[in-house]
Amino acid sequence: MYWRVRNLGPEHLLRQYGVHLALGVSILVNAGLFFTRPKPHADVIKQAQKNFDVFARQVTAHLLDSSYITYDQSTAALLGGGGAVGELAPSVVQQLKQSELLPKTAEEVEATKRQLGEERRVSAVRIDSVTPGEPNPQGLIPVVVQGIAAFHSASGSEDPHPFKFQYLMGLTGKTPEEQKPIVAAFQGQ
Repeated sequence: MYWRVRNLGPEHLLRQYGVHLALGVSILVNAGLFFTRPKPHADVIKQAQKNFDVFARQVTAHLLDSSYITYDQSTAALLGGGGAVGELAPSVVQQLKQSELLPKTAEEVEATKRQLGEERRVSAVRIDSVTPGEPNPQGLIPVVVQGIAAFHSASGSEDPHPFKFQYLMGLTGKTPEEQKPIVAAFQGQ
């Protein structure tokens, strides 16, 4: 019987098994990329929660502001106006007006500011914790804000009042450049 001795060099092996080798390397590289890829959804949620943390502090300070110096500015920021979107959704504005936490008219804003000025009333808000939660199915992020509000006027000081606000926050605007945070739902204690 005749046995043929083959010269198996790298060139011959590459021609015969090169496709298999390339496929194996491709599978390993793609598997490595798949398991080490960044999770953009989680990063977006963490960034949104950080932004909503800052926004929740700002809204809380505006809601509890009864200082004669800044009351009208805080109220304008909450309500918006002049074509600008406020920090609160229209349904939240109606809810707070009905519970008399926000003035119902511009005249009421001026009257309250005048009364605060006569009393020389100032307020201080200390926010102890801001706890953002996971987004709900509608894409709104729940945020719980807790702290203490203190009020002082020319006639004396009041005892500090603890507060706990629960917000549902989302974004308003159609394009990413126009999007701003907004309070879509509010519950206070």
